[in-house]
Formats: sequence, structure tokens, C-alpha cells
Amino acid sequence: MRIVVVVLICVATGCTSSPNLGTIERNRGALQEADGSFAFYAGKGTGDALAKGIVISEDFPTAFMRLRVPATFVEAAGKSATRIRTVSFEAPDSTIEATVHFTDKDNNVMTLYFRPGDPWVTGYAQVGTGPDGFTMGFFDVLKWSKEATGTMPGLITQHRHTTGLLPDDNTPPLKYFGDPSTWPALPENWK
Repeated sequence: MRIVVVVLICVATGCTSSPNLGTIERNRGALQEADGSFAFYAGKGTGDALAKGIVISEDFPTAFMRLRVPATFVEAAGKSATRIRTVSFEAPDSTIEATVHFTDKDNNVMTLYFRPGDPWVTGYAQVGTGPDGFTMGFFDVLKWSKEATGTMPGLITQHRHTTGLLPDDNTPPLKYFGDPSTWPALPENWK
């Protein structure tokens, strides 16, 4: 079972917030950016920050995840029979970006950016509208890393960053999500 973090679209009227501390409305939000794209946020206090007009960036004090997609992506999700659109991070698309902002085990603040087509990245970006009418953004990114020191040649590790995904029968297949020993030939930009 996956935990799904939902993100509410709030365009012209701003983001909603609940008076109960720690509720999901305080921890989700979205906005339409100046270029027309949508940015969906999940993380402690992101909904409140957006409602107050605070920019959520690399210096935001708490962990967050953000999915940026063009307006056409959101429109396509709304027009589909399932009201969900899912794309692969294996197919290049510079208009989509997933951001993960967190503190690592050594207490260093890290911000990672992933775009479909990046080397050693696989997974999904998704926008969906639930029966309640809320449109949400999700992603599940797997970043593979080859051992670079030479002490364990051939070792491949993975780091997964996910908000969870909605079930979608139209999810494209992934070539590089599973066991590396079963992969087809690597893309040129992964070598």
C-alpha cells in the first residue's frame, strides 16, 4: 500500500488552509506560475506558505516535494476518461520537473531536481483529478547511481523519491525501474 499525498490546485483564489494544525490542507498547495505552468507542492506548511504568498524555494525551512507541469498536462488529465495523466521519466520532456527538498542523514539540506530524460532516472510524473474535484500532482522517481570509486565495480544503488501515485491503467511501461540485471541496453546519456 502506498501513501498518497494530495495537492489542491488553487489558482486565482489562493490556497486553502485548515484551522487544525497538521491537517493535509496546511501541507499541500499549488499555484499557476507566470508562464502558465502548474506547481503542485506537498510538505509541512506548504499550503499555508503559498496562501500567505511565500515563495517555496531551496531555502524553505522544511522538507517538500514539488511537481511542475505545463498547463497542457493538467488539461489533458482533466479531459481523459480517468481524469489522470501519467508520463514516464524515461521519455525526455523538459517541461516537467520534480523537486525534492530534504535534510539528509548528516543534517545537510539538499534540493534535488529531476526531469524526464535525465541520465539514470526512471519513474513517473502524474496529474489526476479525484471524484471530489480536486486536481493533484504526484511523482515517483527512482535515481540510479553507479559506484564511482572503483572499489565495487558494477555496483548500482538507487534512491527513491515519491509522493505516491494514483492507480492508472494507462501508465507507460518502464525499462529501468526493476532489477538492473534485466535491463535492456542503456541509453547513450547513461553511459
